[in-house]
Amino acid sequence: MKSIENIPRPLFEIYYFCLSTFLAIIYTYPLITNLSVMFYAFPWDSLGIIWFFWWLKFSCLSDLSLNIHTYLAYPFGHDLRYMPFQYTLNLAGFLLTYFTDEIVAFNVIKLINFPLLALTVYLLIYYLTENKLVSACIGIVYSFAPFHTVQNIAHFANVYWVPLSILFLLKLLKEGGYRNGALFGLFWGLTYVDNAYYAYFIGLLMPIFAIFFLLKNEKRPNILKISFLKTFAVGFLLFSLIVLPMMYPMLKGMFSNRGAKVLSSIGIMRDFSDLFIFSAKPFDYLLPSKHNPFLGWLIPDFGMSPLKGHRYTEHTLYLGWSLILVAAYAFYCSLRTVGGVGVTKENQQSVYLFLVVAIVASILSAPPFIPIGDYQVNLQTREVIAEYKIYLPQYFLYKLFPMFRAYARIGAIVLLAVCVMAAFGLKEILNRINSQKGKYIFLSLFAMVIFVEYAEFPPFRLTKVKEPEVYKWLASQPEQFPIVEYPLGASDDPYTTYEYYFYQRMHKKYLVNGAVKGTPADEFRKEVVDVSKMGTVEKLQGVGVKYILIHKYKYLRGNEYIPLDWLTTPSRDKIFPPEYNDGKIPSLEAVADRLKLVKDFGDTAVYEIIKSH
Repeated sequence: MKSIENIPRPLFEIYYFCLSTFLAIIYTYPLITNLSVMFYAFPWDSLGIIWFFWWLKFSCLSDLSLNIHTYLAYPFGHDLRYMPFQYTLNLAGFLLTYFTDEIVAFNVIKLINFPLLALTVYLLIYYLTENKLVSACIGIVYSFAPFHTVQNIAHFANVYWVPLSILFLLKLLKEGGYRNGALFGLFWGLTYVDNAYYAYFIGLLMPIFAIFFLLKNEKRPNILKISFLKTFAVGFLLFSLIVLPMMYPMLKGMFSNRGAKVLSSIGIMRDFSDLFIFSAKPFDYLLPSKHNPFLGWLIPDFGMSPLKGHRYTEHTLYLGWSLILVAAYAFYCSLRTVGGVGVTKENQQSVYLFLVVAIVASILSAPPFIPIGDYQVNLQTREVIAEYKIYLPQYFLYKLFPMFRAYARIGAIVLLAVCVMAAFGLKEILNRINSQKGKYIFLSLFAMVIFVEYAEFPPFRLTKVKEPEVYKWLASQPEQFPIVEYPLGASDDPYTTYEYYFYQRMHKKYLVNGAVKGTPADEFRKEVVDVSKMGTVEKLQGVGVKYILIHKYKYLRGNEYIPLDWLTTPSRDKIFPPEYNDGKIPSLEAVADRLKLVKDFGDTAVYEIIKSH
């Protein structure tokens, strides 16, 4: 143990980053064996992200505009001028795609999430505990916790700047100084650019940190000085400068004469019912998911229970009982006046601070109010109608910030706070073990228990890249022309729209699909959503569509991606939304004289529109 503490910090941190990378490679195996034929994610948001990486490269090489996407929502196009642009992620994705391909780029960024997060958590905890071994252990625990692995499987977690934001917020409050203010603003800004949710949560919790330091008599004068306000202003200025390039397009659109339409098209206004769907429930923190290979079989199907969330991505927040117990031990030690964590007042106060942060963050992760008396739950929207209500802060926050709906994601801060407390507990336990052998035995046992609790291996964590014959054939057609694919799902349907995006990489033809809600293109989509309806083919011909692709299997099976993100059985209307024709292949009898079957690939039939005279 002492030999680890004696390793110079920069060298130790390089070793640690390499070790975390190695663990990520093992954890995601066999991904590393071929980064271009599979990707670490289930097919949902990942399909759209991979497609967008491809589009950045394709549009650059083809000299196409990045403002108006002409290959989607044909003939209207997809207006990207007012969309927030995550320039850090997209720049990394573009460069990696340019020199490799979009699948490799996606996987590399996924893999780097693990060691980068482990390192930043290590830096935060080392600042607090001054113990390399403990900090390294807890950094890996956080990086491979179910919350992070599942968020990474679903999309990009991008939590890695959060620990550094909190680290330099603490340093700013404790020490002041323009350097700390600037670094806090830098990492808070990067957090916003990579994942605005976590920057928002840091902003919500910032008063907790400030109040805590105001209550510390020895630190109060620093915060009350004008110089502190200046340093904080520097931090906020740097935060604004980092965020501005991302948000400028949206702000420009908001204050234009098309402001309302811009807000509608980029999804700023979220439904209030989403606060119930994407909020944390008590058992989310206390029980592992059903995909844990060791403990999952013990977890019952809670259905649409108010005690356990039903969405895999947002409701996998398990803290782990071993981590909770070690954190509880730290709190117990901090209550003592002598010995252990209670020896230094600084350590003691850190435990108290992060306990309060964990409690406040867990409250913020809950639904917008607690029902009292008689209440009913709408099983479709998850909205609660109650006789009496105890309103929680997020109820009011929604009125100010309606774009934020998934408050369950503040579970990342809950977990981080518990990890900080556990670090102090682990440090105290190791201090009480006299022999080096005993310390290694305890850490080995702790690691094994954590692995059993945190293992998350859903069967769909790796998705193999397929090359359907229909898209190979389409790619072989020499001319450029528009196509439309059915079912003609909404813009946020992963099984239709996102998948059609994904395979556009192969055929590179114009797509009628992809209309954003609230736009003229989406109004047109609604007019032609039923391919069997009289007039639909004429409208499609009117915009130049050459081929209609009917994916028969999608109609028959329904949305096969929805169950992947559900911890219970989804209702039929989720599997078969209106665009899926109630699970039946649409009859083309009424329009048979307007269509010619060009190719039947079994699951998919390709029809050519016969030109009317």
